[in-house]
Order: sequence, then C-alpha cells, then structure tokens
Amino acid sequence: QDVRNAVDWVHLQGDLKKKTVENLQQYVKKDQRLPMFLARLRESGAKTFLLTNSDYNFTDHIMTYLFDFPHGPKPEDPHRDWKTYFDTIVVDARKPLFFGEGTILRQVDTATGALRVGIHTGPLQREHVYSGGSCDVFTELIGAKGKDVLYVGDHIFGDILRSKKIRGWRTFLIIPELVRELHVWTDKCQLFEELQQLDVKLGEMYKNLDSSTKEKPDISKLRASIRDVTHKMDMSYGMMGSLFRSGSRQTFFSSQVVRYADLY
Repeated sequence: QDVRNAVDWVHLQGDLKKKTVENLQQYVKKDQRLPMFLARLRESGAKTFLLTNSDYNFTDHIMTYLFDFPHGPKPEDPHRDWKTYFDTIVVDARKPLFFGEGTILRQVDTATGALRVGIHTGPLQREHVYSGGSCDVFTELIGAKGKDVLYVGDHIFGDILRSKKIRGWRTFLIIPELVRELHVWTDKCQLFEELQQLDVKLGEMYKNLDSSTKEKPDISKLRASIRDVTHKMDMSYGMMGSLFRSGSRQTFFSSQVVRYADLY
C-alpha cells in the first residue's frame, strides 16, 4: 500500500513527468523505424489513433522526441510532425474511466495546450488534438465497431482488460519482460520439465486416497525437491522472480494476459 501511495503521489505531483521530459534520452527509447511503421499501416488502409491519459504538453514532448529524425517514413522523405502519422489523437483520456462513462470531449489548442471552450460534438479532424471523451462517443465519431479496433497498450487493467471486456476491442498487450521470460524458458527448459514431473509424482501420491484415509503420505522429500527446483527457476528470473509463473503455476497476471490479450 505504501508503494502504491508513493507511485500515485509522484504521478499526481508531476515530478515524474517533469524529470522524464528533462532527461528524454535516458528514459525514452527512440526507434527510427517508427515513422515507417505507422506510415505503412495507413498505406495498407488502416486508420491509426493515439489514446493516452497524459496531458497534451507531456504528450507533445514525448512524441516530438520519438519522431525527431531528419527524414520522414523513408530516408528520402522530408521530416513530418508527429501528429501527421495519426488520424485521431486523444489526450487526458482517463482510462479506464474512458471505457465506461468517460468525460466531456473537448478540443485542445495546440499552440497553448489549453482546452477550448465548449463540448466537441464532431467530427474528429486529422492533426487536431482532443481531450477526454468516452469510448461510446469515440467509436461513433470514428465509425468503428469493437471488432474493427486493434488497441495496443501496456497496462493490463487500464488498457487491455476494460477495452476487451466492456467494449470488445481486439487487444495487443506490450510486455517488455516477455523477452526475458522466453529466454529463461529456452535456457532452463529442463527445470520446467523437472518441476512438471515432480508435480505428477505429488499427484500420484494422493491419487488413491479419500476422506476416510487416516495416514497421509510422507511428501517431505518431494516438497523439498520442488522447493529446490522452484528456487533455481526463480534465480534465473532475477530478484523479482517471474512475471508469468509462480513455481509450476501461472501467476494472476499471466492468466489475465491469456484471457484478455489477443496478442502479446
């Protein structure tokens, strides 16, 4: 609870975003393939949108840095402003509230970062920036149903669970830790097999028992073996352990990913 309160406080106070903007090269990873990737999506007939909880000023700093290349989608193309790569841009979305009742949709004055007076009722124009709104209003204005949308996010609750469960969007969860998980799975596959075999042996020891059985089997050696293998696996993942497995079982996070993320 203390960690949660500290994280919330840092977010609300604004120091986290302030320090990030002051040290973009340290905290934000650029990839020169990003302009080409988004351009190709649109060339294929897909429409792209940016939906973020961040305010416009912070979003503009991050996106300007990410698209800060001397060229456009191709080396021979001129540089383009980041807003030209998206059909629709929404900031201050307040997800997961956005997927429920939402908030008022307003237009952002990109020159000052301030919100314009009045409620925006549409249409949504390219290279314009909007604030707030709700999923109902958003999907109606862009003319897309749930199955038509592939939503890419990095937060299992704020991005993926609500958009999938409530709105039926197809979902793509970004999990940076997955690279490490796959590496350990490949490198330490014998430990997984050994743990699975120990689980089977444990089940066999209880297989023929029922409620009338008075003597319980001695599983102390088997439990010690399971602890030893589990410890070796945990050490392979580092101090924080695996994000996807707890011993031979899936973590709650892993079960949520499998259930609600179409791609990850």
